[in-house]
Amino acid sequence: MIDTFIKNYDNPLSDIRLSLGEDEPLYKYVMNAIQDIEVLNILALNQSEEERKKTGKASPPPFIHVVNWVWRPHPTSAEIQHRRRETGDKLTTKSIGDSRLGILEFDFYCGARDKNKNLETAIIHNKLYIPIEDDNGRYLLEGNTQYSEYQLVDKLLYPSGKDSITLKSLLPIVIKYEEAVETSLHGYIVQARIGMVKIFKTMEPIMTCFMHVPSPLVYLGVFPILQFCDRVMDDEFDYEYFQPIPGVDIYIKGHREGLEKFEYARSILVMSASMIKRYKPSDLKELNDPSWWVYQLSFYENAIEHRGACHEMYVARMLDTISAIVLPIPENDKRNMTSLLRYVLQTRFTNVNIFSFENKRLRHNEVVSTIVTAEVSAKLKKMFRYGIQIKMVDMESSLKFNPGLILKKMSRLGTVHVTDFANDLDYTQGLKYTRKGRMVA
Repeated sequence: MIDTFIKNYDNPLSDIRLSLGEDEPLYKYVMNAIQDIEVLNILALNQSEEERKKTGKASPPPFIHVVNWVWRPHPTSAEIQHRRRETGDKLTTKSIGDSRLGILEFDFYCGARDKNKNLETAIIHNKLYIPIEDDNGRYLLEGNTQYSEYQLVDKLLYPSGKDSITLKSLLPIVIKYEEAVETSLHGYIVQARIGMVKIFKTMEPIMTCFMHVPSPLVYLGVFPILQFCDRVMDDEFDYEYFQPIPGVDIYIKGHREGLEKFEYARSILVMSASMIKRYKPSDLKELNDPSWWVYQLSFYENAIEHRGACHEMYVARMLDTISAIVLPIPENDKRNMTSLLRYVLQTRFTNVNIFSFENKRLRHNEVVSTIVTAEVSAKLKKMFRYGIQIKMVDMESSLKFNPGLILKKMSRLGTVHVTDFANDLDYTQGLKYTRKGRMVA
């Protein structure tokens, strides 16, 4: 009787399916990671006005384009080797052992200055060995069978302290809020939150990330509720005027009804006032000049040409291609880092249930590809220091990848490892749980 009931019992939960995402092949993540090196092209947006006045022409900006992708899975063993050193006519190569690999080839078409400050171009060929997993998620590397470890992670963000969140990206995007108050010339009080973002090792006002953009208040969607101006006009019946620095003719003009209605507008107002007090532009022209901000926001003290562009490039680099693809937000809000920060400022995230599996996803190859993204970041950081003055000899050395980069560091990453167990029951003994409930092997 019981057996009959069990056979015919219809489980009401049997139709529920929860997708935790699918991993793309590793080489596709690696391609996206390498493509991000093109963020260096942002230097072309910051031509030197000073040099233009002296020479009558702008300096040639450096550029990088990744071209000629070729993916060759399972090449012959003779092809899987790389040069270790060359002494005179003697060439020493190392053959990769019994492994299941593919070769990803690509070229960098790049340009930079020569010794005479003229534009010099080159094509730099690279290849990377990419491990290929079997249907059970196992890798064969140098004769050893290595097992994959998948991570269950948040799709978008996780709380990282009081009034602080961290968004998932190549560089963790840490956003922290603090309360602030601004008072207008006529005593109108505005209380709102100031958003801070971690750039390098310090917390910086989020508003600085938008000052490279012409008409930042328009880009942020608060114009004409908020406007920058240099004098108080005869419209104080509808508007309030805020003067961040006493004695300096820089005012933030706010439409009173709009400020009362929109918390977002109030937040942009107090952030703008705080930023002006911190960086002290001398007049409205400096406040509205993107090139002035590029210089002011530099993280390097030596006065190299376009030194401040490193801030802009760092902000752009925070959102990598892989993270942008998987972020579950509208496409126009993740086109670049500034659009993502604009989305963050407009969103409270109060309805995000970080404990729900609907807000989680599985990843593995994405994690392995961070070996390459970290390498790209290191190369970019090296090139950032030169700014637009980078010479081809310095660029070439930064655009060469070790073919065995992933193979060398894959096991150290902790997501792939050799596991020795006799059966499935033994494997569960290696599972561990963190305080936050994430299960790892």
